[in-house]
Amino acid sequence: MVDAELCIALAFSLQYVRLCVLCWMLTMAHHMHSQFRTSLHLNPITDNAIGKHFCRYSVFAWGVPGILLGASIMVQYHDKAGKLLDTASLKSQNCWFLDRNAFIYGLLVPSTIFISVTLYYLVRSALVARYVISMQVDRKLRDKMRRKRMLHIALFAKITVLLGLVVTLGALSKLARSETAWIAYHVGQGLQGIFVAMLVTCNCQVLKLYTRSMKSRASRHIPVYASMGRASSTAVSKSTSLQLLTWEPAPDPV
Repeated sequence: MVDAELCIALAFSLQYVRLCVLCWMLTMAHHMHSQFRTSLHLNPITDNAIGKHFCRYSVFAWGVPGILLGASIMVQYHDKAGKLLDTASLKSQNCWFLDRNAFIYGLLVPSTIFISVTLYYLVRSALVARYVISMQVDRKLRDKMRRKRMLHIALFAKITVLLGLVVTLGALSKLARSETAWIAYHVGQGLQGIFVAMLVTCNCQVLKLYTRSMKSRASRHIPVYASMGRASSTAVSKSTSLQLLTWEPAPDPV
């Protein structure tokens, strides 16, 4: 038997966390668009006002979900006629969602807006990146910038689509009472963090970087056979070579 206070607290907390995730995704897309628009070179310029920008993004990404949560509490309070601890309708879905009106107006509608605006900034970022890349004279620099920008945009697009899919499954399971959608939402919500970690890892080519590094070290390893009482100057030079201590070529910054 689930305690009523615990049930309503869990429902409110999960709704706030879901909104925060989407808000932070929106802020990252907005920041990426700002960087692409102001930086005309491969390496972005140093942002001297990064602290101020971070504070503004934090106020938005933590504050807006708080305001929406307050509105959801008011809607839930109105629908329950002042009895917030009446959680009989919430327990059928493990207290993961609020009632219908609070779910629609407090989570579903804002989530749709956040995802739509995020996709808008991703499209704008792609257009800006294409324009800036076309301005580069050096072909190698142009190709390198295109690869870096597209990796950045593709990563954010994949994560946004993943978050949108999970929200859609949650809406179907809540509003349509679909058992298939409910099971799919369980799986998606449980594996969401793993999927995001895999997307980031594959996008940044971390595994490829480590694999290439190990292959490079194995190919450069030259066994040196020396006698018991004689030291080889060649072995010393090979063991102290800086080429064995560095990555060549150097990995691209992502």
